[in-house]
Amino acid sequence: MALARSGAWVFPEFNAIGRRMRKEGGKKVLVRVPNWIGDAVMCLPALEALKGLYPSSNITVLAKSKVIPIFANNPAISEILEFGSKKGGILGNLSVSSELKGRGFDTALLFQNAFEAAFLSFLSRIPERVGYARDLRSAFLTKAVPVIPEVKRKHQVFYYLSLVEALGRSVDKDIAPVPKLYISKEEAGWARGFLKENGISGRPLFGAAPGASYGPAKMWPPERFASVLNELAEARKGAALVFGGPDDREACGALKRAYPRALDLSGALSLRQSMSLMSLLDAFITNDSGPMHISAALGVPTIAIFGSTDSVLTGPVGKKTAVVGRKMECSPCFKRECKFGHYECLRAIKADEVLKAAKGLVA
Repeated sequence: MALARSGAWVFPEFNAIGRRMRKEGGKKVLVRVPNWIGDAVMCLPALEALKGLYPSSNITVLAKSKVIPIFANNPAISEILEFGSKKGGILGNLSVSSELKGRGFDTALLFQNAFEAAFLSFLSRIPERVGYARDLRSAFLTKAVPVIPEVKRKHQVFYYLSLVEALGRSVDKDIAPVPKLYISKEEAGWARGFLKENGISGRPLFGAAPGASYGPAKMWPPERFASVLNELAEARKGAALVFGGPDDREACGALKRAYPRALDLSGALSLRQSMSLMSLLDAFITNDSGPMHISAALGVPTIAIFGSTDSVLTGPVGKKTAVVGRKMECSPCFKRECKFGHYECLRAIKADEVLKAAKGLVA
């Protein structure tokens, strides 16, 4: 386990900001964020609420490398530290805690649920340690927040907001706040240049993410993604982009074979590059996945397809979103694979239904 400043995302003026805040009595807060991309996006409203609670605070995010891009350019964050895994176990925790201890944090806010997060904040001797009372962590927390049934029934953005509420921030429990992602001018310029280089600049753009790291119970057939993209792009003389990481190449390749005119970007771009291109889309078709939350947080019209999971809990947040699903006797089961083997909750969703939802948002 290792701790390193993520140089690409740290504000260069951090040291001056830190000195000024200490002089002015600002609070230094360490936030251990979730390890999954979708969860990282859903915790963003809580980070903004935290900054609203402590306006002069210095908020440092402690994150795994794969989710660090989610927090880049966020004005609520002063610094991002990368939490690695070169040395695990108690020795790794001792090494990281020694570094954290030297930074003089006043508060640790734990969005991540793991036992390790609470134990590490305890070893780091951070005076105030706030997190959920679960996974045998309570003994290491100064404020162990109970996981009440009300929180479990609401959208996951409230799961993180409730921890900020425990610190004293008032939270509106009726309307889920929309997460926000920030694309820099340089990134937007790169995206426009990419479109120009590929001969699709100035055309309507439609995207799709047919993969899902959770498993096949979240994956609508790639051929149906292709059908929807084909209808949208051809009707408007637009272009189709297919997004995914290295693990999504099989699903993205299947979509490409069914719709050869689509541009398959799976595994070819960094997450920030993908986000920059996604911000220019006219519509995005996606499974319940990290890209779904990214698209919605960028304000892109997002059509999400749900199978084994519950859109009430983890659906895309925003006015430009639509969910297409099929309620079955066995759903939502929250399983990675269908125990019956038929995946009927996904297969019952026809391309025409998704196309209709997409046309409604595009219009």
